[in-house]
Amino acid sequence: MDEPLPALQQRSQATTEHLLEAAEELLAEGGADAATLRAIADRAGVSLGIVYRRFPDKDAILRAVYARFFERLGSTNARSLASDRFQRASLAEVSRVLVTGVAEGYRRHAPLLRALLLYARSHPSPDFRQRAAEHNARTVVALQRIFDAHRGEITHPHPEIAVPFAISAAASLLQVRLLFNDTAPGPALPFAELIDEATRLVLGYLGLP
Repeated sequence: MDEPLPALQQRSQATTEHLLEAAEELLAEGGADAATLRAIADRAGVSLGIVYRRFPDKDAILRAVYARFFERLGSTNARSLASDRFQRASLAEVSRVLVTGVAEGYRRHAPLLRALLLYARSHPSPDFRQRAAEHNARTVVALQRIFDAHRGEITHPHPEIAVPFAISAAASLLQVRLLFNDTAPGPALPFAELIDEATRLVLGYLGLP
């Protein structure tokens, strides 16, 4: 049995979590520019010195927020995708459920996701950008496994190419529409219609009617 953490260590971990929560809130409200160390300290109700004891600079705390968010998201997705309902459903039903899940996740966390993605894309460190891409790729791999279980229904001549392309295309469409709507081409669509079109995109690419 694991021994309980000493009280001092527990308080230290709780403080770190509190700082990450504060940074996450500020990112969602105003992007990376709003998440200064001073603002994070004020939001968390601690001194600036306490922030510096745990994070050397702003970049370190934003990296930690990014990793924590996508690790939590990955765990949530893994639990959802482990359900055997995907084995019993048709590929068309699977596609709609998965597209809906991605779209709802984007809509629920839109301000924070937009800030995190912009932060990662513009980060000067290739190493961090690579690790950020790996966080995102884990979800794509998990979705791919679900589609691969229904490969017999796919009529595209190269399913191993079609599945990741279809997932990426749908996710990119939803991301542009729900996170960066100012850059979305074409007419705006209600949320339900957007899911319809993204599902149609996936099924059409995989060769289903």
